[in-house]
Amino acid sequence: MSEEKRTSQPTQSSSDLDDLERRLEVARNRHKEPDKDEDNGGSLLGMAWRLSTELVVAVLVGAGLGYGLDYLLGTRPWFLLVGLGFGFAAGVMSVFRVAGKMDAENAHIPIGEDMPVTDDDEMD
Repeated sequence: MSEEKRTSQPTQSSSDLDDLERRLEVARNRHKEPDKDEDNGGSLLGMAWRLSTELVVAVLVGAGLGYGLDYLLGTRPWFLLVGLGFGFAAGVMSVFRVAGKMDAENAHIPIGEDMPVTDDDEMD
């Protein structure tokens, strides 16, 4: 019984390797990930979370400050109610501000600059 030594790697010519590299490059280009500017499906969920967090945090901060003032001054529940109102108002204003910034970023409009005037905007 004699044992034969076999090589596990077949010999390949340079033309086979060039052909393989070319086919791999074609496959990579076909399955290339889309640009981040084109696909914003994942970022829409992030925007929604950010907007909801802005509102919730503002209401909680307002309620916390109101509760703290009520505790210190012994005027329960008046400052808590006022704090909730101010927190809600601040949260809504913050959501509108952040949503405007997100909209301007998605429209590729530089923030803080005037919009270009078009023919439709001019009044005759």
